[in-house]
Amino acid sequence: MNNFLDKIKKQIPVPKIICFDHAGIDISSDHIRHINFKKHNGKLTVDKYGKENFPISINKKLLLSENTNTIEILNKIQKEFKYRYVEVSLPEEVAYVYTQEVADGDTETIRGQIEFKIEENVPLTADEAVFDFVNVVLLKNNNRLVSVSVVAKKVIEDYIEVFQKANMKVVSFLTQNQALSKSLVNKNDINTYCIVNIEKKYIVVSIVASGVVLYTSTINKTLFDENLNTQRKEILEEVIKDIYRIIIFWISYTEENETYGLNKIKSIIISSTHSNIIESDFINMMTDKLALQIDKPNVWVNAFDLNNEIPPIVKIESYQYATAIGLALSKL
Repeated sequence: MNNFLDKIKKQIPVPKIICFDHAGIDISSDHIRHINFKKHNGKLTVDKYGKENFPISINKKLLLSENTNTIEILNKIQKEFKYRYVEVSLPEEVAYVYTQEVADGDTETIRGQIEFKIEENVPLTADEAVFDFVNVVLLKNNNRLVSVSVVAKKVIEDYIEVFQKANMKVVSFLTQNQALSKSLVNKNDINTYCIVNIEKKYIVVSIVASGVVLYTSTINKTLFDENLNTQRKEILEEVIKDIYRIIIFWISYTEENETYGLNKIKSIIISSTHSNIIESDFINMMTDKLALQIDKPNVWVNAFDLNNEIPPIVKIESYQYATAIGLALSKL
């Protein structure tokens, strides 16, 4: 059925009034990475991409407008690349992702049930929160399992205002690991994966099933110094134990909720905005310590076949664009 629809789209393109190009913009602590695709004869190719460095690392727990240089750098990107519409990453520090079982119904009915229980799941009131949900599975009891994402309204309003000042319109947001799920897991893959996103001072572990993020947990430990040299071996081993505990928690969760029909974790997919981390000894330690297959990322898996298309970004650098790619792909 999907192949049939793809053939129709090639013959009868979606009108541009409801389908517009947008760039993916990933804001990390030290850089802003961005990428944009274009379609030619029904196939995607990379159109524009780039990276801008922050002179001083930003504090992602602050509002975006409270970090200096942000608007200046976004204005520089817009001036050079002429992006009008953008999808933007939100840091895991300001977002909450959880699963909830709801009575099946139309969108408004489900949203009402989620809103009613928001304060049971996150430290925000319904009036303070902006939320969205993705269907995971229809259960045998006719209830539905959904994945819910919640962000403070003031954070969303701040991001929109900052991008407006840079003459760009935000079409939607994804958390970093939601964007990674769009770029690193094949869109037709129904298996469950553990995405481990490793940065210098923290690690975000996410469980992804059928391309949907169901659970995230952040490990706030510094693995690498400013030159990306690994810290003491005992710290690395502590982090691996933390990752193991998260995996065990998820296994227990799936066993306690067998009716959800969630699959066992097939493998761990590694990601990082620092290419050297993916090639570091820490990954070898993970392979030795954890009883799961560990995969390096293929950031183009949902964009094009590497046998037919050669991207302009070399492989080791492409790892850094995984989040931006997921953002740019999600509406295409």
